[in-house]
Amino acid sequence: MRHSPLLVGLLLVGLLLLTGCRFPPPRIEVPQEPSAELIEHGRYLSENVGICTTCHSQRDWRYYGGPPAEGTAGAGGTSFTELFLFPDEVVINGTNLTPAGPIGDWTDAELARAITGGLRPDGSMIFLMMPINQYRYIAKPDLVAMIAYLRSLHPVENDVPPTELKYQLLKDVGWMFVAPPAMQRKQPGAPGSARRGKYIANLASCRWCHTATDILGFPVPGTDWAGGMGFPVPEPGGGWVFSPNITPDEETGIGRWSREQFIARFRASKPEIIKSVPLPPGGFNSPMAWSAYSGMTDEDLGAIYAFLMKKPKKRSSVPRWVPEAPPRKKNGTYDFDAAEESP
Repeated sequence: MRHSPLLVGLLLVGLLLLTGCRFPPPRIEVPQEPSAELIEHGRYLSENVGICTTCHSQRDWRYYGGPPAEGTAGAGGTSFTELFLFPDEVVINGTNLTPAGPIGDWTDAELARAITGGLRPDGSMIFLMMPINQYRYIAKPDLVAMIAYLRSLHPVENDVPPTELKYQLLKDVGWMFVAPPAMQRKQPGAPGSARRGKYIANLASCRWCHTATDILGFPVPGTDWAGGMGFPVPEPGGGWVFSPNITPDEETGIGRWSREQFIARFRASKPEIIKSVPLPPGGFNSPMAWSAYSGMTDEDLGAIYAFLMKKPKKRSSVPRWVPEAPPRKKNGTYDFDAAEESP
């Protein structure tokens, strides 16, 4: 007797929800006295690739890309409620990652499970604003370095309000993304290669943001890497911005960009450059953590470029900015033809 893939999928999701999708922490060994090199590698991955310390900070939207406010990097406080269009009564904040926060009482294995599997030590679920699906496939040595770095952070006392999802639908959706880690033995591919670029782009959540989503936040099939995810611009900015097309399409994507131009775009957004020009009221802004990503190495940025150039070209013209959220089409994507784009 044959069953449809949809039915099987629904049954598996139901089983996971009923069982609470519990699984033990992975085996991981983090040196009690890690080397400076290990901590530095963890800092690079946490600050410039996975941008943990940006999402888990208080972002200063007075500057382009909302860099962490002074002294808040890693200490939690950013609210994802408005940025990702949740109802006002839903509370989702980046938690305090310093040793003074909750993870200070967790074992290394428990922290590894939280990052790569989405489970807290008490068995509760970490909501999908944490890119668990991407971190699930991290190389184990990279995870060891990240944990060593987080343990080295200066303790910052900052009581962040706990997550309150309020609605059962949100809870059910969150549990759909909780699953055991599938860590890799080492970083795949040679340095600078497209295969290494795929790995780095995954840790950096490029696909997640540069893919259109429907009204429930699920990726719209066929829009991977082609942009179209919308964000309201926090004050002092205004209006709406959309993730651009980063496929190699020559007309609407980055197909005409050279490797050097791709890297230069990131270098133009270093923290010292961004913070030298405060945004005016109503000014254009972006939710992309440019100041963090600008610290990636030429090798890793070049690898991402090599990977993106191998993706299928997709014609997808996305507006840079519109004053109000456009209506949505039947497939869930925004109807940009009905939006008024800025000059």
